[in-house]
Amino acid sequence: MYQNIVIESLDHYGRGIAHIDSKVVFVENALPDEIVDIEVTSSKKKFSLAKVVKYIKISPKRIDSKCLYFGMCGGCNLLNLQYDNTLDFKLNKIRELLTKNRIIYNGNFDVIENKNKYNYRNKISLKIVNGKIGFFQDKTHDLVMIDDCLVAHKVINKIIKNYKLLNVQNGELIVRVNSNDEVLLIIKSNDNNYDIELGKLKELVKLVGIVYNDKTIFGDNFFYERVGGFLFKVSYNSFFQVNRYICEVLFNLIKDKVLEDDNVLDLYCGVGTLGIVASKKAKSVIGIEIIENAVLNGVFNAQINKCNNIKFMLGDVSKTVNKLNIEFDTLIVDPPRKGLDYNTIQFIKDNKFKKIIYVSCDPNTLMRDLKSLSDIYKIDEYKVLDMFSYSYHVESFCLLEYVN
Repeated sequence: MYQNIVIESLDHYGRGIAHIDSKVVFVENALPDEIVDIEVTSSKKKFSLAKVVKYIKISPKRIDSKCLYFGMCGGCNLLNLQYDNTLDFKLNKIRELLTKNRIIYNGNFDVIENKNKYNYRNKISLKIVNGKIGFFQDKTHDLVMIDDCLVAHKVINKIIKNYKLLNVQNGELIVRVNSNDEVLLIIKSNDNNYDIELGKLKELVKLVGIVYNDKTIFGDNFFYERVGGFLFKVSYNSFFQVNRYICEVLFNLIKDKVLEDDNVLDLYCGVGTLGIVASKKAKSVIGIEIIENAVLNGVFNAQINKCNNIKFMLGDVSKTVNKLNIEFDTLIVDPPRKGLDYNTIQFIKDNKFKKIIYVSCDPNTLMRDLKSLSDIYKIDEYKVLDMFSYSYHVESFCLLEYVN
């Protein structure tokens, strides 16, 4: 055990940083300026991992977590911080990454806070092991049993508390809920046991469907979601933002940045959310998405939102963009965590869009992509969106302008 260790700062995962004999030590649940006794749990060549054994001096920024499972499931790393301080953490993280990658941005940062700090997630994925439900502990397959999730929608927590009605012994349970409190359950299991207590589930929640190993065994394999005056059909395996409030903020940003005479290309378009919002102002929109159900949703969503100037293409963005022979003014990209691939970056450079709206859930891959594009694009606006409150994850909204 090491005693009276001073925590110097936080790393980008919300862990305290200290130094022992010139070696970096990452300490779970430790905040800057705290003095702690620690125990090293893992030692590598360049760094060590540690946990707090005793707090000698506690930071005034520390709060008692409202979650019973904080520090175990690994999902919400910043629940020991006051909310405003979590926003400071995320903003500083972005500033440090920009500096580290030598990306120039001289403008102001807007930090958009989450209106609903708790119970904001409309989707969570749970593990069921030997009849017990919970999350895997960070970087392990050890189950942390839960009966409530502080950041999950209250209706989702009803399902967690009554999961035994599903009679699943081992597998994965994904719960999705919409703005009307309607629930879609997605089960993956080798049990192949469809002995679900359906009557009790329907009394418990507004159940719209159950999908078991990609087979619809009750109701529908989709639900409808309403955000910011738009209605969307969302299939069980289609992407949709997990935070409805921040999603509406994104919609308003898109409305502000798209011009009336723009021809817009929307890559990784999902069920068409951002493209459909853009189509209300733009001259035309084309969306590209790899998931077939999402493309079908997009076509349908364009119809129900009365958008006649948007079309969709099914395919891998990396391969499909080269088939386009249309000139575009504005590009919208909302890629998965891995960001943009080399071929897509080259496509962007070759086509010299006047404006790029880049929405990102992973600042590390975002920085990589911004650096790749920095020879012909500059950052005109940067907004930090608190999509994932009390976690180290950061949602970014970047507006890029063509400069050459």
